[in-house]
Amino acid sequence: MYKVIVADDEPAIRKGLLKIVDWEALGFSVVGDVSNGIKTVALHQELSPELIVIDIRMPRMDGLQAIREIRKTDGDCQFLILSGYADFAYAKQAIEMNVSGYVLKPIDVEEFKEELLRIRAQLDRLSGRAKLSEIHADALREELILKLIAADPADAQELESQLMPLTGFAGKSKQILLIEAEDISQAGLAYLESVKTGWLEAVETEGLGYGFQAGPYIGFLLKEDLNRPGAKNEWTRLLQDACGLKLGFTAAAGRIVYELADIRQSYEDALGLLKNRFLLAEGQIHMVTEPVFSPISTESNGHAPQDLEALATKLCYMLDLGRCEGVAETLEEAGRALVACDSSETAIKNGLAKVLSVALSKLAALHQSVEIQDYAPLFAELYQHTHYDRVMNAAYSQLAELAIRLGGNGNLPVVKQVIDFIQRHYHENLKLETMAEIYNYNKGYLGRMFKQHTGDSFHTYLDKVRIQQAIQLLKEGHKVYEVSELVGYPNVDYFHCKFKKYVGASPSSIKGAPPKAKTISLETS
Repeated sequence: MYKVIVADDEPAIRKGLLKIVDWEALGFSVVGDVSNGIKTVALHQELSPELIVIDIRMPRMDGLQAIREIRKTDGDCQFLILSGYADFAYAKQAIEMNVSGYVLKPIDVEEFKEELLRIRAQLDRLSGRAKLSEIHADALREELILKLIAADPADAQELESQLMPLTGFAGKSKQILLIEAEDISQAGLAYLESVKTGWLEAVETEGLGYGFQAGPYIGFLLKEDLNRPGAKNEWTRLLQDACGLKLGFTAAAGRIVYELADIRQSYEDALGLLKNRFLLAEGQIHMVTEPVFSPISTESNGHAPQDLEALATKLCYMLDLGRCEGVAETLEEAGRALVACDSSETAIKNGLAKVLSVALSKLAALHQSVEIQDYAPLFAELYQHTHYDRVMNAAYSQLAELAIRLGGNGNLPVVKQVIDFIQRHYHENLKLETMAEIYNYNKGYLGRMFKQHTGDSFHTYLDKVRIQQAIQLLKEGHKVYEVSELVGYPNVDYFHCKFKKYVGASPSSIKGAPPKAKTISLETS
């Protein structure tokens, strides 16, 4: 339906025109009627009709004056003049202002309908040409944008001059936004393409930017940069609405530039971010000016990661003690170490899988309830996720459940927890520093607490536990060098010294209960 305004100073004529013509059957909808030229101009500005049926002689501003005023801003609106005067001077002025028709009063209904049908046909032709022109302009604009983001700087000014008439911006700033869609539910290629089309149509409808497709990415040259209050949220909502539940996306925005010739810089910024898509959170717009990788860095140093075995051991300790916060911190520490070494998706997943595998193996040796094969689905899930945060969240979710299950003594005093921990891990390279770190205590303070409770320093107590276990193993017939390693002394000579210090006899003499052997007390005060 084409919108129509009827303008005549005689109410009876306006009322009659609305009744004697079936406007909708002719393809029109009357959206307003007014009594003078001033009101006609105002209503045109408000409603932008395609046709105005207007009388020439009206008070305050006549019809020709109104047409002349409207023509200053609108060259497409059609005008059908009503007049009681067959005056050539009026007709000549009407022709000069590109008026569509001239009907004399009293109005002949059939003649009036014929004029309306003729004008509708003209509007149909104009609409078709406008649509073709719009399609051509869209295609040309996308072609020029693609050329600009790949252009040699020497050619950028020429391309800018061609693109400028096809664009309009809210301010001086320009910015490129790139979006990569990813199928997270095997919805299929057809759905993926429909979402991309939905993004382009939604942005065009809301007038937010100019779309283009560059390889796997949908891109937009924004009409207003994302620093505008609420802009990022508006864009995020728009992208999420088009995705639904079957599709995920990652979006990146480059720097703000002020000349079209410079949009290549903004494009390359956004492209650089998306090359590290695995490290970016899904479903968000990431800005090149924001610390999107904090607390991790994508700058790989090329060196081997810090001792993954040590990280795995620390993770095992946190799980064994039931410290969920410590599990999260250790996973984050492992992630930072892996990214610093090699930020590729494969390297990070392989490294994390190794840390988890070693930690769970150590834990399975301590707890019969822990079966490492029960965590095979977790390893499969880690390799399925396409974003770092999803990988880490999946790992933490299952490990936290395990920590809660194992951490039955979490309500005991810290020193009692440390004692229990020593009893399970005496054969490992335990240090007071490690325990202080696990419990977030000052090393000196924890050491004083431990001695006050047990009567021994941490290392003396650890030695006593080891020697007590060594006596049992020796009585069972194990060789001295085997026992040395089993209780945590890699050096046999050192084991001999420690054993003699606490037992008063050499390890080899323990083949029963030697009369001179000292009794080792582990009672706490």
